[in-house]
Amino acid sequence: MPAAGAVLLGAVGGPQFASLPNDRRPEAGLLALRQQLGCFANLRPAIAFPSIANCSPLRPERILGANILIVRELLGGLYFGEPRAIDAESKSAWNTMRYSEHEIERVARVAFKLALGRNKRLVSVDKANVLETSRLWRQVVTRVALEFPRFHSNTPSSIPSP
Repeated sequence: MPAAGAVLLGAVGGPQFASLPNDRRPEAGLLALRQQLGCFANLRPAIAFPSIANCSPLRPERILGANILIVRELLGGLYFGEPRAIDAESKSAWNTMRYSEHEIERVARVAFKLALGRNKRLVSVDKANVLETSRLWRQVVTRVALEFPRFHSNTPSSIPSP
């Protein structure tokens, strides 16, 4: 397989595939590609270009200059956690969200390194008040932050301690 520094992928799936079994839907191929290529970090830029500022539901003066990069984990959690199922009889479904420290560390390092090359600000979003996985995320991200001294100040952009 040829080496690459990144993979650019467009939208996958659509309502026309909803009737297919899960393993035949385009999303199954996407998940298999992620696993095969080891693509663990998804980069989602959100940039407010002046040419489309009037298309936003927010006032243009509020969004102009916005340049946010969302870094998302792709190989753990709900996407690959087991057990998962739909029970037609009880009309219920479940997914298992599971993360390891390793999975969190590598995504956190990508986010910190990218933030260093941008505006040196990083926000980690979690639900540590109710989710065990989020408590682990917060602990690991806080520990990884120690590798990046620029983020150790008491400014609003620093990561709070758990």
